[in-house]
Amino acid sequence: MTALWLILIVPGMICLYAMILRPLLRKVCRPRKFYAEADGFWAKVWAICGKSATVAWGYILGGIGSTLALVDQIGAVAGDPSLNLKQQVMDILKDHPDWLGYVMIGISLVTIVARLRSIKAA
Repeated sequence: MTALWLILIVPGMICLYAMILRPLLRKVCRPRKFYAEADGFWAKVWAICGKSATVAWGYILGGIGSTLALVDQIGAVAGDPSLNLKQQVMDILKDHPDWLGYVMIGISLVTIVARLRSIKAA
């Protein structure tokens, strides 16, 4: 019953935002600059990140960290019958520990490049 209400309410809320609330927010002085810079989806994401690749990368890493912290709950929602997804991930990493090293190298490279980009822009 709750899912049905959710399915019916979410599209209505999206339409309410798009047709009523967003035009009103464009007229208010404070968020006018934000809406002028962020008209499309990706422009809005870029504006929320403060036009900083380092901040965007921080948001991405925060999302990945949150996902990993909730991996067992996500496995239960996804229908994992063993309800032990975290242990399965740990077993894979135990067999291939070099993967974790490669991921850390990738994270550090992206962070360094993003920081150098912002230093160059300054």
